[in-house]
Amino acid sequence: MKRLLIAVPAALLLILGACSDETGPGAEPADTAANEPSSAPEDTAPVELDLADAAGACPYIDSALLNSTTGEDFRFASGGPGETEGEEGAPAQLTCAVQTGEAAYPDLTLFIIGTDATVEVYEDELADGTEAVDGLGEAAYWIVHTEDTGAGPALEMGWYDGGTIFEMRYTTPAGTDPAVVEGLVAGFTELAVGIAAAHAEAAG
Repeated sequence: MKRLLIAVPAALLLILGACSDETGPGAEPADTAANEPSSAPEDTAPVELDLADAAGACPYIDSALLNSTTGEDFRFASGGPGETEGEEGAPAQLTCAVQTGEAAYPDLTLFIIGTDATVEVYEDELADGTEAVDGLGEAAYWIVHTEDTGAGPALEMGWYDGGTIFEMRYTTPAGTDPAVVEGLVAGFTELAVGIAAAHAEAAG
Protein backbone atom coordinates (compact mmCIF):
# COMPACT_ATOMS: atom_id res chain seq x y z
CA MET A 1 0.00 0.00 0.00
CA LYS A 2 1.10 3.55 -0.60
CA ARG A 3 1.76 6.18 2.02
CA LEU A 4 -1.08 8.68 2.41
CA LEU A 5 -0.16 11.93 0.66
CA ILE A 6 -1.60 15.20 1.99
CA ALA A 7 -0.87 18.60 0.47
CA VAL A 8 0.33 20.79 3.32
CA PRO A 9 2.04 24.20 3.39
CA ALA A 10 5.82 24.25 3.41
CA ALA A 11 5.81 25.84 6.87
CA LEU A 12 4.09 22.78 8.32
CA LEU A 13 6.50 20.46 6.59
CA LEU A 14 9.37 22.31 8.24
CA ILE A 15 7.77 21.82 11.65
CA LEU A 16 6.88 18.20 11.11
CA GLY A 17 9.35 17.06 8.49
CA ALA A 18 10.06 13.97 10.55
CA CYS A 19 6.54 12.77 9.83
CA SER A 20 7.15 12.01 6.14
CA ASP A 21 8.97 9.00 4.77
CA GLU A 22 10.91 11.24 2.38
CA THR A 23 12.53 13.32 5.11
CA GLY A 24 12.62 10.74 7.91
CA PRO A 25 13.53 11.23 11.54
CA GLY A 26 16.92 12.69 10.58
CA ALA A 27 15.38 15.94 9.40
CA GLU A 28 16.18 19.16 11.21
CA PRO A 29 14.03 19.48 14.37
CA ALA A 30 11.48 22.23 14.83
CA ASP A 31 12.78 25.53 16.18
CA THR A 32 12.24 25.15 19.90
CA ALA A 33 14.12 26.12 23.01
CA ALA A 34 15.99 22.82 22.67
CA ASN A 35 18.21 24.18 19.89
CA GLU A 36 18.07 27.97 19.50
CA PRO A 37 16.01 30.97 20.59
CA SER A 38 12.87 31.41 18.53
CA SER A 39 11.95 34.62 16.75
CA ALA A 40 8.50 33.27 15.87
CA PRO A 41 5.31 35.10 16.87
CA GLU A 42 4.05 34.64 20.40
CA ASP A 43 1.54 31.93 19.45
CA THR A 44 4.35 29.62 18.24
CA ALA A 45 7.04 30.52 20.80
CA PRO A 46 8.47 27.70 22.95
CA VAL A 47 6.60 27.05 26.17
CA GLU A 48 8.33 25.47 29.17
CA LEU A 49 6.76 22.70 31.24
CA ASP A 50 3.04 23.19 30.49
CA LEU A 51 1.88 21.90 27.10
CA ALA A 52 -1.58 23.28 27.82
CA ASP A 53 -0.16 26.78 27.35
CA ALA A 54 1.35 26.02 23.92
CA ALA A 55 -0.45 26.64 20.63
CA GLY A 56 -1.56 24.34 17.84
CA ALA A 57 -1.99 20.66 18.69
CA CYS A 58 0.12 20.83 21.87
CA PRO A 59 -2.75 21.22 24.39
CA TYR A 60 -4.16 17.85 23.29
CA ILE A 61 -1.03 16.01 24.53
CA ASP A 62 -1.00 14.68 28.09
CA SER A 63 2.53 15.70 29.11
CA ALA A 64 2.55 13.55 32.26
CA LEU A 65 1.56 10.46 30.28
CA LEU A 66 4.16 11.28 27.60
CA ASN A 67 6.89 11.49 30.24
CA SER A 68 5.81 8.31 32.04
CA THR A 69 5.52 6.37 28.78
CA THR A 70 8.95 7.36 27.48
CA GLY A 71 10.84 7.80 30.76
CA GLU A 72 11.95 11.21 29.47
CA ASP A 73 11.41 14.73 30.81
CA PHE A 74 9.84 16.68 27.95
CA ARG A 75 9.88 20.38 28.84
CA PHE A 76 9.57 22.47 25.68
CA ALA A 77 6.84 22.68 23.05
CA SER A 78 6.17 24.73 19.95
CA GLY A 79 2.87 24.56 18.07
CA GLY A 80 0.91 26.27 15.36
CA PRO A 81 -0.86 27.65 13.54
CA GLY A 82 -3.95 27.19 15.69
CA GLU A 83 -6.40 28.28 13.02
CA THR A 84 -7.15 27.87 9.33
CA GLU A 85 -4.67 29.74 7.15
CA GLY A 86 -4.23 30.28 3.43
CA GLU A 87 -6.96 29.53 0.94
CA GLU A 88 -10.48 30.18 2.13
CA GLY A 89 -12.23 26.96 3.06
CA ALA A 90 -8.98 25.04 3.52
CA PRO A 91 -9.07 22.44 6.32
CA ALA A 92 -7.75 23.44 9.71
CA GLN A 93 -4.20 22.25 10.35
CA LEU A 94 -2.54 21.96 13.76
CA THR A 95 1.02 20.95 14.67
CA CYS A 96 3.13 20.44 17.76
CA ALA A 97 6.80 19.62 18.34
CA VAL A 98 7.97 18.63 21.84
CA GLN A 99 11.56 18.23 23.07
CA THR A 100 13.41 17.67 26.33
CA GLY A 101 15.76 20.63 25.94
CA GLU A 102 18.79 18.37 26.43
CA ALA A 103 19.32 17.37 22.77
CA ALA A 104 17.54 17.23 19.42
CA TYR A 105 16.28 13.71 20.23
CA PRO A 106 14.13 12.30 21.67
CA ASP A 107 11.35 14.41 20.25
CA LEU A 108 7.65 14.06 19.61
CA THR A 109 5.75 15.61 16.71
CA LEU A 110 1.98 15.69 16.26
CA PHE A 111 0.16 16.68 13.08
CA ILE A 112 -3.63 17.10 12.81
CA ILE A 113 -5.46 18.01 9.59
CA GLY A 114 -9.02 17.92 8.34
CA THR A 115 -9.62 15.99 5.12
CA ASP A 116 -12.37 15.22 2.62
CA ALA A 117 -10.94 11.72 2.16
CA THR A 118 -12.97 8.78 3.42
CA VAL A 119 -11.70 6.23 5.90
CA GLU A 120 -11.52 3.70 3.04
CA VAL A 121 -9.16 5.97 1.10
CA TYR A 122 -7.09 6.48 4.23
CA GLU A 123 -6.71 2.75 4.76
CA ASP A 124 -5.88 2.13 1.09
CA GLU A 125 -3.07 4.70 1.18
CA LEU A 126 -1.25 3.38 4.24
CA ALA A 127 2.34 2.26 3.76
CA ASP A 128 3.37 -1.38 3.63
CA GLY A 129 4.48 -2.83 6.94
CA THR A 130 2.05 -0.93 9.14
CA GLU A 131 0.30 -2.68 12.03
CA ALA A 132 -3.34 -1.97 12.95
CA VAL A 133 -4.28 -0.31 16.25
CA ASP A 134 -7.60 -1.29 17.79
CA GLY A 135 -9.83 1.15 19.64
CA LEU A 136 -8.40 4.30 18.09
CA GLY A 137 -10.54 6.31 15.67
CA GLU A 138 -12.12 4.64 12.65
CA ALA A 139 -8.79 3.30 11.42
CA ALA A 140 -5.34 3.44 12.99
CA TYR A 141 -1.83 2.09 12.47
CA TRP A 142 1.67 2.06 13.89
CA ILE A 143 5.09 1.38 12.41
CA VAL A 144 8.68 1.64 13.67
CA HIS A 145 11.13 3.24 11.23
CA THR A 146 14.70 1.99 11.54
CA GLU A 147 16.36 3.77 8.60
CA ASP A 148 19.90 5.05 9.21
CA THR A 149 19.26 8.79 9.48
CA GLY A 150 21.55 9.85 12.29
CA ALA A 151 18.74 9.56 14.83
CA GLY A 152 17.45 6.39 16.44
CA PRO A 153 14.35 4.35 15.56
CA ALA A 154 11.10 6.30 15.29
CA LEU A 155 7.63 5.14 16.28
CA GLU A 156 4.97 6.52 13.95
CA MET A 157 1.30 6.22 14.89
CA GLY A 158 -1.56 7.60 12.84
CA TRP A 159 -5.31 7.44 12.79
CA TYR A 160 -8.42 8.69 11.01
CA ASP A 161 -11.49 9.84 12.88
CA GLY A 162 -14.52 11.68 11.54
CA GLY A 163 -12.75 13.42 8.65
CA THR A 164 -9.62 14.28 10.64
CA ILE A 165 -6.19 12.72 10.18
CA PHE A 166 -3.78 12.51 13.11
CA GLU A 167 -0.11 11.59 12.82
CA MET A 168 2.25 11.28 15.78
CA ARG A 169 5.95 10.44 15.61
CA TYR A 170 8.34 9.74 18.47
CA THR A 171 12.00 9.80 17.38
CA THR A 172 14.62 8.36 19.72
CA PRO A 173 18.33 9.13 20.08
CA ALA A 174 20.86 7.24 17.95
CA GLY A 175 21.70 3.80 19.30
CA THR A 176 18.26 3.06 20.74
CA ASP A 177 17.20 -0.57 20.39
CA PRO A 178 14.21 -0.88 17.99
CA ALA A 179 12.71 -3.49 20.33
CA VAL A 180 12.56 -0.85 23.06
CA VAL A 181 10.64 1.46 20.73
CA GLU A 182 8.20 -1.30 19.79
CA GLY A 183 7.62 -1.81 23.50
CA LEU A 184 6.22 1.74 23.68
CA VAL A 185 3.27 1.03 21.36
CA ALA A 186 0.78 0.39 24.18
CA GLY A 187 1.75 3.58 26.00
CA PHE A 188 1.57 5.68 22.86
CA THR A 189 -1.79 4.14 22.00
CA GLU A 190 -3.07 5.39 25.35
CA LEU A 191 -1.55 8.79 24.60
CA ALA A 192 -3.22 8.82 21.17
CA VAL A 193 -6.61 7.90 22.64
CA GLY A 194 -6.27 10.88 24.99
CA ILE A 195 -5.33 13.18 22.10
CA ALA A 196 -8.34 12.02 20.10
CA ALA A 197 -10.69 12.53 23.07
CA ALA A 198 -9.30 16.01 23.82
CA HIS A 199 -9.60 17.03 20.18
CA ALA A 200 -13.19 15.76 20.00
CA GLU A 201 -14.09 17.64 23.17
CA ALA A 202 -12.56 20.87 21.86
CA ALA A 203 -14.43 20.45 18.56
CA GLY A 204 -17.70 20.21 20.48
